[in-house]
Amino acid sequence: MARDYKNKLQPKVKQSNSVQGWLWLLAGLVIGGFVMFLSELAKQTPSQASPPTTKPIVKNEVRDVKKTAEPDVQTTIKSTKPRFDFYTILPEMEVVIPENEINERRRQEGTGTGKIGPFMIQIGSFQKLADADSLKARLALLGVESHIEVVERQGTTWHRVKSGPFANFSGVDKTQNILHRNQINSIVLKVN
Repeated sequence: MARDYKNKLQPKVKQSNSVQGWLWLLAGLVIGGFVMFLSELAKQTPSQASPPTTKPIVKNEVRDVKKTAEPDVQTTIKSTKPRFDFYTILPEMEVVIPENEINERRRQEGTGTGKIGPFMIQIGSFQKLADADSLKARLALLGVESHIEVVERQGTTWHRVKSGPFANFSGVDKTQNILHRNQINSIVLKVN
């Protein structure tokens, strides 16, 4: 027999109580932003942290104070000197290796004779930190790991861009090839 479908009611689609997609996206962004904030906060050193915004409470109480002896000038000068002097000793322990000696050491390395020591490559030396930092960034784009070493010579501060240390000349050669291809001059240093 024939059926009349005209007046039949369509089953209603049951709406679930699920959260819409855009709300999940928004919640994910908020959580991600919070995690990024916490990671940046963890990276921040105490010297970078902002000082407290509250002012200390000061009492306006006047007392008679006996003048104490001022500390001796010699003791204050001694206390401002750094306790460690390896900051000045270590840069002086580097020796620039001439090109002919580099070739000789490569032969020794190939034959397995002779003492092979740690080597550094000095890529640049700048008086401005910004110049040294830009060279370091350029080297990072080339895939060369480098660091900036601050040295004081004759009252002038120098920012040296160095790569290394390298245990043997294979790492030195690889890094110098990258530098030469990009027209960057460098010198090889033997670290004692």
